[in-house]
Amino acid sequence: MNRKLKIALLTLLALSVAGFGWLWFAPCGMGGCAPVSDLDQYQAEGSELLDTNDKPFGTLSTVNRRVVSIDSLPAYLPNAFVAIEDRRFYDHGGVDWKRFGGAMMANVRRRGVAEGGSTITMQLARNLFPDALPYTERSIRRKVMEIRVARQIERAFPKKKILELYLNHIYLGEGSYGVEAAARTYFGKPASELTLAEAATIGGLGQLPSRRNPREDRAAARKRRDIVLRAMADGGYVPVAEAEAAMKEPMRVARKSRNPKERGSYYVDRVRRELEEQVGERFYKAGLRVFTAYDPVAQAAAESEVARQATAIESGAFGSFSHPRYTRGKGTDDDRGTEYLQGSAVVMDARNGEVRALVGGRDYEDSKFDRVFQALRQPGSAFKPFVYLAALEDGIAPTRRIEDAPISIPLSRGSSYSPRNYTGTFDGPVTMRDALTRSKNVVTVKLAQEVGMGRVADQARRLGITTPVPNNPAVALGSAEVRPIELVGAYATFANLGKRVTPHLVRRVESRDGEVLWEAENEGEEVLEAAEAFVLTTMLRDVVDRGTGTPVRAAGFRAPAAGKTGTTNAATDVWFVGYTPDMVAAVWFGFDRPQTIVRGASGGTIAAPVWGRIMQRVYAGRGAPAEWAAPRGVLTETVDRVTGLAVAQGCPARGPTYTEYFVNSRPPAEVCAPAGSYPGYPPMALDTAWRDEEWGSTDIQLPEPYNPDTVGMSDLEQRGIDWPELEAQRRRGERPRAPEPGSVEPLPPPDPYTPPPAPRT
Repeated sequence: MNRKLKIALLTLLALSVAGFGWLWFAPCGMGGCAPVSDLDQYQAEGSELLDTNDKPFGTLSTVNRRVVSIDSLPAYLPNAFVAIEDRRFYDHGGVDWKRFGGAMMANVRRRGVAEGGSTITMQLARNLFPDALPYTERSIRRKVMEIRVARQIERAFPKKKILELYLNHIYLGEGSYGVEAAARTYFGKPASELTLAEAATIGGLGQLPSRRNPREDRAAARKRRDIVLRAMADGGYVPVAEAEAAMKEPMRVARKSRNPKERGSYYVDRVRRELEEQVGERFYKAGLRVFTAYDPVAQAAAESEVARQATAIESGAFGSFSHPRYTRGKGTDDDRGTEYLQGSAVVMDARNGEVRALVGGRDYEDSKFDRVFQALRQPGSAFKPFVYLAALEDGIAPTRRIEDAPISIPLSRGSSYSPRNYTGTFDGPVTMRDALTRSKNVVTVKLAQEVGMGRVADQARRLGITTPVPNNPAVALGSAEVRPIELVGAYATFANLGKRVTPHLVRRVESRDGEVLWEAENEGEEVLEAAEAFVLTTMLRDVVDRGTGTPVRAAGFRAPAAGKTGTTNAATDVWFVGYTPDMVAAVWFGFDRPQTIVRGASGGTIAAPVWGRIMQRVYAGRGAPAEWAAPRGVLTETVDRVTGLAVAQGCPARGPTYTEYFVNSRPPAEVCAPAGSYPGYPPMALDTAWRDEEWGSTDIQLPEPYNPDTVGMSDLEQRGIDWPELEAQRRRGERPRAPEPGSVEPLPPPDPYTPPPAPRT
């Protein structure tokens, strides 16, 4: 080895030994000591939440911090922390050098500070002095200071007292500092009454409590609990048989107390989670100012309209309801969720991803599970836009005619897949535009097969869907589960004509002195061609204006809007996901334990009207947004709705005409031919909100005999939907003038919202 290199290595080794020697033996007079004498006086101070108008609407502070004696706790509770956090706690003097050395080697291999090797004493030092040892700083400097303070604590207190301090100061999620607060928060009892399984659950929250919260992710909490129990058994703290018995216990948590009349409970909880991930738990005690996108008008609209519709469903307004009602089903929340009907809604600024309103369920106090950010549900036909986007990207024009006829797709092991439409009937050739407008299943599957399910899955992933999208035909109709917030984010990309944004609630965090500690990035990323997103938007506008989403208009919302209904197999999930030029929102109804809501339920009849009423109230005080402007690369042509061909000059059209949009190319012109030589096209009377041709909605009983030109009006009237002008046009076989692509006139702002009368008691 080179002599100079040897000298350098020896010098580095000497300095390291000297440094650690100083850490271990240096007196406080040389500096670096922390005021450990006042550890019992630690207190937490909450942070203020401000809405989109910078007005306070809530506070995040400690839920419950009570100091308890270690002698009052069951022995297995402190032992759970020792077993999983620091198994050599009683043998070291503040630093587990064997573990610390392993962590340092891992950091060298990863060329950064990835592992810390912190002991219980070092964690206590970090919790007691967060300003000197900031949570967000992962550096050698902080680790050296942790060791220094840990050594001070070890000199000042015996092991039992150190462990007691740790158990009273450690942050365990949901604003809980210490095991007593955590026991009351998660299990509704003092720490002295915790069972072995409950103690192991709390013991597993010492690291990443937001990700192992038993309320928010019971599977992750159960997995961590079992790891703690195994560690306790391996360390001899509990017999193996007792640990195995505790692993079999279900994960049950107490309902969290919060004023049920307080708005935005789900919103506040999501803000808390974002802050935990961005700035750590210090926001509970640092007196920060948290600026959010919370819109009190949108929140009030979303909460009241979801509650109003859920109550109407339970009352039988949409058909016989045979499930437990909310009033009787409260208190049934467990690993499988609640027994009663649930609903959720989210409103987001499409331009930057700021979430304005969030309703994660019907009752926060009864069920904290956030069905917007955490749930995995089948989207049904709300997934179809990904298929049609892939088709547009593949050069298929909206006027392309596809045969709506039976199809059988071979699968593995000799089986096959045969999608069907809502009524089991087929309409022959239909254009791609009308197939999406009318939510035609068979045509959608054929398109997905033509462009390839891999392309469809790629589109979904590019737009922010992170859940698995299997390569099978049924996925085109929305059989793969998604997180609702990710679906909303994908639709925001359509609204932005190609720019993807990240959903978030917190805008920025400031210290009490006004220093910006963290700020969200709202730049977005261009992931789609603007022309393709625009043409898809014109197709989804047809869904709202003359397709399965017409109840949005019947509810009174007149501003430019596009979107898609969704109904899953046996009507277990009903959706409407839609957007305007500046807002995107989603509404969902279903059961945590999937089952048919009511016979005949669909996204068009149940979810779409709620979306329309929410958006009407959101825009009541701000006016309608400007129309989408056609970007570069979009061409227009007058086409024949029957043939999908451009109308040639001097050649009479075979059916109604309209202005169609194309990406970079126009369709071929129509060749004049004798009348009657073109196949007929089914009248648009078939395309009604009560006849939602979506995936798997096969349980609906149609009247006998079924006549699509007369059925439905009474159903709409019973549901409070009254749009006689549109219905009259349909009966005459006319096409509504305003909704035609390319001819939509600017709509006046909606009338000011008038709240419905309070129900009589």
